[in-house]
Amino acid sequence: MLVRRFLLVFILILLMLPVMQYQLKLIHEKPLQGSFYAVTSDVRDSLSLKSWFSGGMQSVADKQADGELGFRNSLIRFHNQLDYSLFRKVNAEGVVCGKQDELFEVDYIRAVQGEFFVGEKVWKDKARKLKAIQDTLLKLNKTLVVIFEPGKGTVYRDRYPGAYAGKKGTVSNIDVFQNELTKNNVNVLDLNAYFVGLREKDRTRIFPQGGTHWSYYGAAKAADTTLRFLKSITHRQIPLMTVPSVIKHDEPRHPDADIWLAMNVIQAAPTDDLAYPVIQFETKVKPELDVLVIGDSFYFNWQSDSIMFKAFKNCDFWYYNKHNWNRGGVEAAVVSSLDWKNEILKRDLIVIMITERFHHNFAWNFDEQLYRYFYQENVNRMDAFANNLRISNDQFMRLVDDAKVKKITLEKRIAMESGYLLYEDYLKNPNKYTDKEDRITIIMMSIRSTPDWLAKVEAKANERNIPLDEMIRRDAEWIYNEKFGKSKKGI
Repeated sequence: MLVRRFLLVFILILLMLPVMQYQLKLIHEKPLQGSFYAVTSDVRDSLSLKSWFSGGMQSVADKQADGELGFRNSLIRFHNQLDYSLFRKVNAEGVVCGKQDELFEVDYIRAVQGEFFVGEKVWKDKARKLKAIQDTLLKLNKTLVVIFEPGKGTVYRDRYPGAYAGKKGTVSNIDVFQNELTKNNVNVLDLNAYFVGLREKDRTRIFPQGGTHWSYYGAAKAADTTLRFLKSITHRQIPLMTVPSVIKHDEPRHPDADIWLAMNVIQAAPTDDLAYPVIQFETKVKPELDVLVIGDSFYFNWQSDSIMFKAFKNCDFWYYNKHNWNRGGVEAAVVSSLDWKNEILKRDLIVIMITERFHHNFAWNFDEQLYRYFYQENVNRMDAFANNLRISNDQFMRLVDDAKVKKITLEKRIAMESGYLLYEDYLKNPNKYTDKEDRITIIMMSIRSTPDWLAKVEAKANERNIPLDEMIRRDAEWIYNEKFGKSKKGI
């Protein structure tokens, strides 16, 4: 009888502990890392006859109870630790565990294996435009450089998890783009290739096991290579750096464990041969370049170690071409609020940096803005819509998934979406579409969206033994000339 009472009291205490923890905060819990849904509404505010019968009130009550559960953070960490320890299952969105417990953001692997390939035409056009921009900047005594940052998907191919290790990849964006840039003699530095070679001869981690960015040691090696490359092509004063020694830390520096922390486990983050460089710069060489960098979060390692501060007279960083971080490492403004023309013309060097996960986002529209500024060409509206889709990550990933479902190429799926957006915009703003190419594009879309019309054009294409797209284009041009060419030449 005594044992039963003891067990009953013990169970009641266990049931009461979460409530007591929530009310009294008996034990300090580490907050969870990552993004979470925050419940801001109170269940009492949602109580009504309608919400009761629809289940809406119960849904709010469930979310509120879940968010207010005592020891919730600790229980989640315990659950995640069990999954990882027993099955190497990672409960962090978009993260997978590979061989030798290497952690990857899966999008880096998908990019390398060609899942994000957007077609050759995009990269041929961008390479042509970048070459034109580079030549114009050179006449103004300015230099343009494209830097391909390394990615874990390329450098650690041998450690992919099983689901990806045996998968045969297809052509990727960098395969085509880098080739086109080289053919057009655009200034390019491929740090991906450099890191593949570096990993083979240097035991110090250039990517952390629990991180997605280059390690501080890897970032320092990349910076040293980059500064030497920039000095060789600009022939300007750039202080070079050395790493006379490295030091060990008991814990990884931010962001060396960014993936690990997002897993929300109990186990401490791995250090795994991480070393932190002691960086020295030439003191007799005075920096003289005013630099603008457009890039992603890999840049922040350089900023944290004051590399850009010491190497350049001035250096602003436009993060995703949206947020302006100044030379001192302070987020000073949003890019859209700046005097864009002045920001470009005052620079000696413009650098576009990008890692493999974002190649489809290339330059986040900066390259297109720069080209339009120098050349004032009419914007191909279909290309503009397509570019906006590529640089909008949520929209882009939706199209990646939809292309798989429809069993079509991603290039074709983006073209379909661009056409839909263009036609929708045309219906709302027909006065914008007076250019010849715009009108031909609209006619072509009308043909494709009208089954009877499309069938007739397809029959003509088969009869003449030419591709359907070419026949649609010919018919659209004929209709344009009949409707506008005779009375409105040049429209």
